Amino acid sequence: MKIRQCNVNDLKVLQDLSRETYTATFGQDNTEENLNAYLEEAYNTEQLTSELTNQDSKFYFIYQDEQLAGYLKLNILTAQSEKMPDNYMEVERVYFKTAYQHLGLGTKVFNFAEERAKELSKDNIWLGVWEFNYPAQKFYQKMGFERFSEHKFIMGDSVQTDFLMKKNLRVEK
Repeated sequence: MKIRQCNVNDLKVLQDLSRETYTATFGQDNTEENLNAYLEEAYNTEQLTSELTNQDSKFYFIYQDEQLAGYLKLNILTAQSEKMPDNYMEVERVYFKTAYQHLGLGTKVFNFAEERAKELSKDNIWLGVWEFNYPAQKFYQKMGFERFSEHKFIMGDSVQTDFLMKKNLRVEK
């Protein structure tokens, strides 16, 4: 597996990958209208350009056997989707193409995220996960995350609940 940080030149590839992986993950659980509304809002050129050029957000492409397998987005400080203390880092997006799921890449990507958090002197990493995405919740628990709150997630005219989960990275002495 190889991980490479994205830049604005990767916009079109990131946009296509984001739409493909999000649709594969959540398309069957939402109406076509709500899904399309979300895809247009979250992954339009202006929105992704803004996120790619935000110094507190970083996107990474994940490659397996030289093939683009998925991507990761990490946020710190005011780029986080919820107000959090400065010592928190958000894992906002982790998506893989269907063919690359269940190959152990998620564990490696979360290990990478933890290393980035430590390099940035962050004590906690956190994420939001849809309340009905039980496989993801189970995976995050296995990775050491615990639920600490929740927030609303809007997809078109559907108001959904995401559980917020975090992992403390501080090593107690």
